[in-house]
Amino acid sequence: MKSPFAKSATRSSGVQAFPSPGSWGATARQALLYALPLGFVALLAAQWLDADYLALRESARHDAQYVAGILGAAASKEVADLATYARINIGRAAEEGLDPPTALWRVISGYDQQLLVLMRKGDQTIFPPEDPLAMPKMWEERLRTLVGVASLLREGDFVDGWFPDASGEYYFECRRSGEADAREENCLALNSRFIFPDLVAALETRSKAYPGWAFRLRDPFDRVIWKTGEAPEGFESFLQSGALNGWAVDVAGAPSPRHSALGRFALAAPLALVWLLLVYQARKAEKERLAEGAARAALATRLSHDLRTPLANLKLYAELIARKAGGAPGLDRYCSVLTEEIDRLDALAGETIFGDAGAHAAPRMSAADPCDLARRIVARYERLLSASSCACEARCGVSGLLRFDSSAFERILINLLDNARKYAPGRIDVAVDWRDGLLALEVRDYGAAATQSDEIKPSHGLGLSIVQELARANGGGFSLSGADPGLRARATIRAFPDGDAG
Repeated sequence: MKSPFAKSATRSSGVQAFPSPGSWGATARQALLYALPLGFVALLAAQWLDADYLALRESARHDAQYVAGILGAAASKEVADLATYARINIGRAAEEGLDPPTALWRVISGYDQQLLVLMRKGDQTIFPPEDPLAMPKMWEERLRTLVGVASLLREGDFVDGWFPDASGEYYFECRRSGEADAREENCLALNSRFIFPDLVAALETRSKAYPGWAFRLRDPFDRVIWKTGEAPEGFESFLQSGALNGWAVDVAGAPSPRHSALGRFALAAPLALVWLLLVYQARKAEKERLAEGAARAALATRLSHDLRTPLANLKLYAELIARKAGGAPGLDRYCSVLTEEIDRLDALAGETIFGDAGAHAAPRMSAADPCDLARRIVARYERLLSASSCACEARCGVSGLLRFDSSAFERILINLLDNARKYAPGRIDVAVDWRDGLLALEVRDYGAAATQSDEIKPSHGLGLSIVQELARANGGGFSLSGADPGLRARATIRAFPDGDAG
């Protein structure tokens, strides 16, 4: 005789502790799950790098603007000082003697004809004299531009700026004060050939404080007036005000951040290492699980070898006792019950050790008469129930064969009977019914006190937990409620008419 338990042991003994294709798939899913949060962290880190780069770049531009302002202020001050000094000289000459034009011509000659002067009072031009012979032709042409600028002045105005000339730019300043006949206009203009030497000297002095930087000075007509240093990556341009209004100082050399892949790599590398470590740990755990499964399979094989022989021997001796009984009253029935219990123990041992038909296993549908099965189970445990002062009666509202998991049905009924026998000895009613595709099995006792909740309590025993799991695995449910007196336990499983594939 070869038991189903032995067959289970034979099948399970072939399990090996090597990774299967499914285990690689599980590892890949775990790797993807690990990659999602790490990818999100990497995205946030990249955004932070971009924001940090923009902040550093803005800081570098602020530094460049500050340096450009220093150079521009020095250059503007130099031009304004030269114009102020020229205005002082012109004022002194105008106050000397009885012939101010002669004194002013001496001042202009001292500037090598690079100074233009315009003085008017009311509608009268005080300087230069209106006599064409008293003024050089070239000087007269340049003065026309200055007269045009002065005509734009309003009372109390001051205007300065630059205008081009064939010999170079001119910086001019014009002031107006007073009204009507008392209105005075005083303008001067200095040629760049006179201004630039001092201007460049001031810029050279200031630029030495910033070694490694490169600078350029551009006039309003976009001509480069002065530059120093090299700028391989280009200049940043900053417009100036004051005496250099319209000019631009170009700056290069501020330590600017580099937007390269190095920063991203510095953040991505640790994240990648963490991901690889997590994947390695997941893979290691999967291998350990497979190894544990193989160890359990080996243990099950040994248990099969150890239990198969005594179970077969018990069943053999039960059959021998039945033969030797010679029809003794009740002995044949005892041997039959003993044989059925040995078979049930054989099947349960295989299910428990190898997990072939546990509470979460797929239901095994077969055709059977649930009423006949329930009565046989009650009859099988009649002596055990009687020994516990229990009297059991089975009622059935089903006729014919149904397709259902008879093994689960048997385990549910046995656990319900055993629970009632242990905790509520006395009268026990068993009812079987089939409705709406569910086979209902109800066991009521009359000895236990009614509860206020239909939840399973620990004092009700482990059997009810097994019943609940079996019912759910077979598409049904389980409830425990008070029946006053006693308790009513109701379990349902799926069942179909015989011939229906479900």
